[in-house]
Amino acid sequence: HGRLEGVSVFALVALACSQGRKPPAHDPRCQSSRPPIQNPGCNKTFVYIKSRKSCAWTCGRGQFVTRNECDRICRTPVVCTWDRPFETCVKPFKVYYFQKQTGTCALDIGGCRYSGNNFPTLKECQRTCKAGKP
Repeated sequence: HGRLEGVSVFALVALACSQGRKPPAHDPRCQSSRPPIQNPGCNKTFVYIKSRKSCAWTCGRGQFVTRNECDRICRTPVVCTWDRPFETCVKPFKVYYFQKQTGTCALDIGGCRYSGNNFPTLKECQRTCKAGKP
């Protein structure tokens, strides 16, 4: 009960959208406090390090298969340079995203998920992307 192991983020988003609810603002996998264990030749997976706001590889017990997945789900500063995908969903909601051209965060009322360059709050967008005020 309450465990999310083996559940894809896309399944969670699809479930939230089908029920007409916004997905959670923060994925629980981004709250881990386990330090990475790095040994040459091991099966690399990735873990989010909250204190550094970055993803690092670890030996086989990380929450994410790729660094890209970790960056996208946990919204590291790397995503500030990413283009936003065009998405459609049943119940869009407000998201904030970083505009590379202006160096500011902007509001979009057509958001479908909080991942990549889609933030739940203006403050988180500005803090993550070191953005100026819109």
